[in-house]
Amino acid sequence: MEDTTRWAMRGTTACKHGKPGPLVSARGDGNNRREEREGDVEDVGLHRIQSIARPTTADEAWRLRTADPETTRFLGGGIDLILYTPETVTTLIDVSRLGRAGVSAGRAGLAISAGTTLSRILEAPEIAAYAGGFLRDVLRQVASPLQRNVATIGGAVARAHPWSDVVLALLVLDADVEVFDGAARSVPAADFYASRSQNVAPLVTGIRLPKRAPSTRGAFEKFARTGFDVGLLNCACVVEVAKGTCSRVRVAVGGTPALARRLPDVEAALEGKRPSSATIGDAASLAARGVDARDDRRASELYRRTLTEVGVRRCFERLTRDGMEGAL
Repeated sequence: MEDTTRWAMRGTTACKHGKPGPLVSARGDGNNRREEREGDVEDVGLHRIQSIARPTTADEAWRLRTADPETTRFLGGGIDLILYTPETVTTLIDVSRLGRAGVSAGRAGLAISAGTTLSRILEAPEIAAYAGGFLRDVLRQVASPLQRNVATIGGAVARAHPWSDVVLALLVLDADVEVFDGAARSVPAADFYASRSQNVAPLVTGIRLPKRAPSTRGAFEKFARTGFDVGLLNCACVVEVAKGTCSRVRVAVGGTPALARRLPDVEAALEGKRPSSATIGDAASLAARGVDARDDRRASELYRRTLTEVGVRRCFERLTRDGMEGAL
């Protein structure tokens, strides 16, 4: 365990507790806006941190976390912790030393270390060649370049904001999440999120993307007020093509405002079909009816259903127009 001076951090500015820097900023959207003013340290949260642990194994990190769940948190890129550190947390567990960050290719597909930043992933040649560059294209629309330089894939997966573009992409790619909770195991992304209600979420150690056919392509559509804003709704689809017909169809919608989920009825409606305008239109309408849309302060249920229909249709139209080298 390593003692630390009590620091309060604001974005890229750090100051000793009680001596705030001049930074004045505002974060979040209109409904969840967080302003930071000169001299206002108490709302940042990290000034309560008393120690940082730097384990070198997943087992050590897990033992530290479970020894006192109320006062500890894992630290990856740290973006969320800077903004939303719970009042009870006094110790951070830095997981950056648990493994070498990066993307590697193997016979079974791609492996991504949890500590790899989003910027490094989208720049990796293995990602550019995977599913027609689908994941690369999604990550280019996540937050801002400065945030992507810090945010890690492990943090994005573990935090799982309802509007997360990363979660959405991993669901349609049939990704597995590698975790450690006393033992190392790999679970499908959908199962990982279905079990999130447990008291201490497992430590995310990596992501596995299965090997895909060369004809695999994906498309992503995000509805947001600005390029750096979180989405009012996002949707994605991934499909393989065999003899002009769709196979292994995956469709998911997120920010509804719930966390992204796949739409099995829509996938079944497109499986084995040639993606004509009529077929795509029917699938988009089915998606709008079947999505778990609700009202919140950012958008109404009706508007989200409309966005779902438009988004799913755009995804498949883009694949038809640009993605399949004439296979569709």
